Amino acid sequence: MSTLGIIVLVIISILAGFFINSIVYYAKQKVKIDRPAPGFYAELLEGDKIGLGEWEKPPKPILLCFVSPHCNACRRLAQLLEELKNKYKDAGIDVILLGINGSKEDFIKWKDSLKIDLPIAVDINNTSKIHYVIYSLPAVFYISSEGLIKMIHTGFRTGDDEKLAGLFKTHLGNLSTQPVKRQIVTATL
Repeated sequence: MSTLGIIVLVIISILAGFFINSIVYYAKQKVKIDRPAPGFYAELLEGDKIGLGEWEKPPKPILLCFVSPHCNACRRLAQLLEELKNKYKDAGIDVILLGINGSKEDFIKWKDSLKIDLPIAVDINNTSKIHYVIYSLPAVFYISSEGLIKMIHTGFRTGDDEKLAGLFKTHLGNLSTQPVKRQIVTATL
């Protein structure tokens, strides 16, 4: 390769790097605490499509967890979330495992090997992965019923189980301290 060819290749590589970096920077600005959650689109292993559009409010809080069948930390996280979901059933938090970096068949085998009942969906065309700017796994996003991102957590380290359990406990505590809405029922004879 000539010197001119090398120079052109270096310039193109630098420009491509700046372009990719600016896209990532822009995307990360949208995915922040107390900002509206980006849309996510996925297909459950059973075939139904799920998701939320941009700026849409979910009916109840969602713990959206990006996982891969090839990730050991994702395996541990999925098992913990299954335990927490069963232990704090009344917390009113939907837990969705959103699979990336694997096929639907990979996730069916993964779910069977873990013996979990949590819903697992597969990211359609990596749309959700791109919207949430996923670089490392597992990645957990707590989306409030107002549609805002309230927590972003990546990885699964010592102490994360207490942090996630605290989220369920706090939400359960918030539900129990809300005033009960009383409804007056009238009957006509």
